[in-house]
Amino acid sequence: MNLQEERLRNHLDGYPFTIREVRHEENGWYALTDRGKKRIIYCQDENLIRWSHSWREYLVNQGFRHVERYLVNGQGEHWISDLAGSYALSDYWEQDYDWSKRNELQMKGYQTFGELLAHIHLCFDNVEEVYRGRYRKKGTLNETRLKSSYRYLHAIIKEIEGRQSDNWLLYNLSRVAERVRKAEALYEASGGENDRTPLSFAHMPLSSLVYWEPCWYITGLHNPVLVPRHEDTVTLLEQIYEISDTEGVNQFLSAYASVRRIPVPEKNYLLALLCYPLPVLSGLEGLPQLSEERERIIAGFHLQGQREKILRCVTEMRVLYEEDSG
Repeated sequence: MNLQEERLRNHLDGYPFTIREVRHEENGWYALTDRGKKRIIYCQDENLIRWSHSWREYLVNQGFRHVERYLVNGQGEHWISDLAGSYALSDYWEQDYDWSKRNELQMKGYQTFGELLAHIHLCFDNVEEVYRGRYRKKGTLNETRLKSSYRYLHAIIKEIEGRQSDNWLLYNLSRVAERVRKAEALYEASGGENDRTPLSFAHMPLSSLVYWEPCWYITGLHNPVLVPRHEDTVTLLEQIYEISDTEGVNQFLSAYASVRRIPVPEKNYLLALLCYPLPVLSGLEGLPQLSEERERIIAGFHLQGQREKILRCVTEMRVLYEEDSG
C-alpha cells in the first residue's frame, strides 16, 4: 500500500483520540495514539471492507466480544472512503497459534474456531447480493479444470501402461482418476457452476485465532480473496489434521455443527473439494520425467492420503448436514 501520510492523517483526525505517529512496519501500517497502537486497514474496494465489517459485527452480536472490529470515528463511520480506496482503524492482536501447541488448549481452540466459522457462514446465508469485486476468484474447482485434470491423468496412464517399473504409479493414478470423476459428479450436484454458491475466504490461517488468557480473540483476515464457500473450511481442516489428526478434525466439525447445518449443495461442494486430488496433481505438474521424480510424486500421494482421512471424518459426521429432501 502506498499511503500518503498527510492525506491519511486528515482521515484519522476524525477519531476520538490523538494520533501521535503513523508508522509502516513489516506487517502493515499502524497509528500510535494516546489510546494505544491501532492497525490501519486499507482496501481498494469499499464493497470488500463492507463485507468484512458485516461478519465482524455479526460475531459481536452473537456474543463473541473479542473480535478485531473497525473503530467508529466522530461521524459514526466504521471506515472512510476516497478516490484511492477505503481506510479503517482497529484495535488488534498479533496473529499467533501457540495455543495449538499446548495440549490443554488445542481442543478448546478447535471448538472455538468451528463455532466462529459457522457463525461467519451464517452471517451471509440470507444475503442475496453477490460480491463481484476484484477480490473475487473462481476457486479451486470448475467444470473446465475437472475435465482437464481427467484428460491429463488419462494421458499419463496411457503413457506408462506396459512399463513394469511403473506398475505402482499406474495403479495409484487409476485411483486418482476415479477421485477426479467423483469430484466432478459432486461438483455438478453442488450447482457450483451456476455461480450461486455463497462466498467466503479462500484461505483461513489457524493463527487468526489468538489466546490471551482467559479469552479467545479473532484477528486479521483483512482484504481476503473470496471464493465459493468451504475452501476456508478445507484449509482449516488440513491445518488441524497436521497438528492433531482426526481427533482435532472431529472436534472442529462437531463445534461447527452445533451452530449451523450445511445445506446439501454446500455439502456436495465441500466433499468435491476433498475428493479432488489436488496434492497429487500439483506434484505431477511440470515433471519432465515421471520416473525421475518418484519422491515428489509419493509426497503428493501422502498428502492426498491425509485428505482422504479428513474426507472420511466429514462424510461420517452426519449431524453436520441438513436433511436431503430430495
